[in-house]
Amino acid sequence: MVNAIRADLYRLFHTKGFYITQFLLILFVVISVTAEATGNVGVNTSDGATEMQNHLQVYDWDSYQTFIAFSSMANFLVYFCLPLLVMIAGYDLVHKSYKNQLTSGVSRLQYFGSKYLIFIVVTFLQFLFYYASAFLTAAVKNGFGTAPQDFWMNALQTIGIQFIAFHAIFIIDLCILIITFSNVAGILSVILLPLIINILSAFFNIGWLKYVDFQYGINYAWVRDLPDFSWLVFLCFSLGVIIVMSYIAYQAFRNKSL
Repeated sequence: MVNAIRADLYRLFHTKGFYITQFLLILFVVISVTAEATGNVGVNTSDGATEMQNHLQVYDWDSYQTFIAFSSMANFLVYFCLPLLVMIAGYDLVHKSYKNQLTSGVSRLQYFGSKYLIFIVVTFLQFLFYYASAFLTAAVKNGFGTAPQDFWMNALQTIGIQFIAFHAIFIIDLCILIITFSNVAGILSVILLPLIINILSAFFNIGWLKYVDFQYGINYAWVRDLPDFSWLVFLCFSLGVIIVMSYIAYQAFRNKSL
């Protein structure tokens, strides 16, 4: 398993697509900090969005305020990390090159675990790269500024919430990818799922739907007092999805014929 992880990391770090993704991410950060503008994927009309916008209008974009601003755009990381999932797992599954490792003595559980572990580590580094580049770019442009009270504690809590919700999204993607052996199906699931949730929320009064809108949770993780929203319940839903979908994904892979 260790050799499989080492080989996958070697291949990832020697793939041009990986460095193109990093370049596009840093370009996105630099443009956003330079323009002092935030963006979003999808439409939200919540009080949390209004509160975040009011917050950004009051403060200058020094390093600390830029960090907070970028927490409201963290769902962009979902789309920047889609190519990484394709590179780490999608390519092998679609081209069925996983057979080479399975026939060499690697168990299906080891193969599945190594792929998911690599993705967890790489995406955690993406989170660090995203926030660190935003923080340092803002420092160069506007200075470090003064840290708000309890900034670092709030930052750690925010990243923790976002990272768990992030993987709730991607375990669904991975499950669909394993079942269909199609990168397109996996990518479409990430794009369409939040749209479907927003449409259902607009037409039906289903209270628990907001707790499976993981991109919403990612964007407003900094806001601790969202109306009619419990972060504890959100985390329970996110962890529940990760556990259940991980089991389904592994079972689907275990029962796939070579």
